[in-house]
Amino acid sequence: MRSEWAAKVFGDREDPRRRLQAIFGGEIPTSAQPPAAALTWARDVLAPPHETADRDVVLVVRELRQAEPRLTLKAATFLAEHLVTRS
Repeated sequence: MRSEWAAKVFGDREDPRRRLQAIFGGEIPTSAQPPAAALTWARDVLAPPHETADRDVVLVVRELRQAEPRLTLKAATFLAEHLVTRS
């Protein structure tokens, strides 16, 4: 896994599920979804009063990265898209 700094500067080619597992722990699902621990954390971050009916992926990414600065853009986007499109 590339360092957090290198991933932010040079681009992130790793599986975002690996980054999420490194930060939040838990198992990496065999399907294309984030680890359960990362989903639980993200739902807690986005819980009221931050929750709105019209969620935009970009706004969710911003909120997630503000709450956890170690998230790379790719990992945060992967998590946000999963929450917005599948919730």
